[in-house]
Amino acid sequence: MKEKRILEAVLLEWTRQDRNMIMLEFNTHPDMVVMNYIYDDHEEADDVHRKRHDHDPEVMDHETFAALKKELYEQNIPFRERRDDFI
Repeated sequence: MKEKRILEAVLLEWTRQDRNMIMLEFNTHPDMVVMNYIYDDHEEADDVHRKRHDHDPEVMDHETFAALKKELYEQNIPFRERRDDFI
């Protein structure tokens, strides 16, 4: 059920008017998956006091990621999956 909560947050972020989310990025690790929200280049204002805080990353297990991936395909939310394997 965690994927439903994450999907609701993603859909809310996708429809926001004050910032433009363009996709999600999933970094897969052996024991977890980290989801990051990717935004367009939105640093227009030079006012450091109005700097926007983007959505925090979401950490999940591989089963939740598999269920969420299916939902993202159905909702046409773009994403990419990265697997950084280190030697």
